[in-house]
Amino acid sequence: MPKTEPKQKRKRPATLTDVAKAAGVTRWVAGQVINGGTANSRCSKATRDRVLLASQQLNYHPNHAARRLCGKRSQTFGLLVASAGDPLRSFLVQSLDVEAVRIGCHTLISNTIGNPAVGSDQFRHYIDEFTRLGVDGVFCAVHRWWPGDRRALVQQHPCTVFYEDPGIPDACYAAVDRAAAVRLAVGHLAEKGRRRIGLAVMTLSRPTHCARLEGYRAELSVRGYEFDKRLVFNGEPHGLAFAWCEEDTRRWTFPVEVVDRAIGQLVCDAGADAIVAHDDFWAAALIRRLRARGIQVPNDVAVVGYLNHYLADWTDPALTTIDLDHQTAAKAMVAMLEKMVEGDPPNGPDRVVPIQPRLILRESA
Repeated sequence: MPKTEPKQKRKRPATLTDVAKAAGVTRWVAGQVINGGTANSRCSKATRDRVLLASQQLNYHPNHAARRLCGKRSQTFGLLVASAGDPLRSFLVQSLDVEAVRIGCHTLISNTIGNPAVGSDQFRHYIDEFTRLGVDGVFCAVHRWWPGDRRALVQQHPCTVFYEDPGIPDACYAAVDRAAAVRLAVGHLAEKGRRRIGLAVMTLSRPTHCARLEGYRAELSVRGYEFDKRLVFNGEPHGLAFAWCEEDTRRWTFPVEVVDRAIGQLVCDAGADAIVAHDDFWAAALIRRLRARGIQVPNDVAVVGYLNHYLADWTDPALTTIDLDHQTAAKAMVAMLEKMVEGDPPNGPDRVVPIQPRLILRESA
């Protein structure tokens, strides 16, 4: 009979004891460093570096299931977002993950649209999935206009922090001051001598977008400008006036015909010499479509965006825009969730963290 090759002994996974031995520390110290325990901050940088290097070299992975059985934290947060590819949320998603890792945790990023394979209600699916996986808490960055039972989320995961007001009493959330954002833009344009400042918004049926109109009117009043309703373009009556993700192709598309109508109303009919756009994608489309009509930016019409997406540096001219400071929002959201997980939830006004936007000056205004 032919000789059979001896079976290779399967290499066992590295344990925390192996990591501690390789790093020259106790098992307890190694666990504190890797799992972000209370002693982690008291260890020297050299000790932490040795433990983390040993963990990496041994390909050590903590057993979160075992930790949960012992009543310990999983050091994992769930993160709900309509689509991680949504340019309006991608920077926030990245910042939340960075801030979670900074405190020794990780995020499970779950998209609530675009994958019908998990069921018709992806929001509900991931609420249950987070429970099964034993996450410590949840971040919800899903736009309010996308489906999803936020109340069910909070009931199942009391430790939940939202981005933007979810409309749930006593919810914890961080939100950009949208009125202040538009006031920054209008104030800058007024100081530059613009007298017919237009505002283009996706819809005026949502409170977050109405806040922009409030800021717009308030700053006009401060500057001594009369409010002219012809200088406000509401995209809602013209159909889908924002970028959206096509389910089949996963491509983000933009209805340029709506931008043409905005130019017709604001510039051609109302004589706007500046436009505060709904976001940077509107602004980029405005610049392109204005040029097609022989209207120069900023000489004839100045344009200000909203988001400070990286494309703002690549438009021609480069886009003056409002930065939403996603990094500060992420830090605030992680800090709030940590307090909730540790049994010290924010109360009263501390439940809401307003994020102050910043004006980023470039060439378009």
